[in-house]
Amino acid sequence: MTMYHSTLQHDALTPMFDLCRHVISYLDGKLEDPLAATQHNQLPEKQNIDWLIGNQQDKLTIQALIDDLEKSNPDAGQSYFKARTWHLLCWQPIYIAFISIYGLKQLPDFTRFKQQRQHNAIVGFTFHSDKIASGQAEQLIPLAASQLAPLLEHYRTQLDSLQRCRPGYSGRFIADLILGNLLKVKNLVPDFSDQDVLTHAQLWIKAMGLPEKLLKSLTIKDGQTIDFVRTSCCLAYKVNSKLCSTCPKAHK
Repeated sequence: MTMYHSTLQHDALTPMFDLCRHVISYLDGKLEDPLAATQHNQLPEKQNIDWLIGNQQDKLTIQALIDDLEKSNPDAGQSYFKARTWHLLCWQPIYIAFISIYGLKQLPDFTRFKQQRQHNAIVGFTFHSDKIASGQAEQLIPLAASQLAPLLEHYRTQLDSLQRCRPGYSGRFIADLILGNLLKVKNLVPDFSDQDVLTHAQLWIKAMGLPEKLLKSLTIKDGQTIDFVRTSCCLAYKVNSKLCSTCPKAHK
């Protein structure tokens, strides 16, 4: 049975924070200081655009992110800015969930989760609660999805109010992040097989409410290891003139 538990000390999340930084140095988080949070919430909206805090004000933060992306690569085009923005909005919470579940058999509580905007990137995050759920991946995946799905849907609706971002478009990016991370798990976790990738992919896609057809991105041919081709294109080639190895454009 999966249960949340909390400690009186504020070090319950320390192993998760340390592992996140170990995997990706700028995946840097902390437990929110209640006093700082109160002061932050009292700031005028225009002074709050450095944080995604989970309410309608996030629209301003997302617009500021888009503006900075346009300044950095003015010729990349609106399609690239939208794809890059959506990826930036999603990557941290999904990576955190994967690192916690597959690295520690734990899941933090994403209630009132906040992300930091730093110019044309989103790096840095805070958790409001030090609650931790423990269990096997099969137990934690539905719990993670129940928190991540509404969080990402909130980001999508805010972005959609600025640039058209429909569920089909956003869902492909989310699925690709999930499936790509499962392949990373396979490379890092002993005894996590190709079949485990497929099994867990089904669990994640179903729990996140995504179309099952997106599972076709993963294929296993006779005598070969699992292969992955994205269904979404990040359009990074508009900036660096190179296609990603898993890009659908590279496999046509």
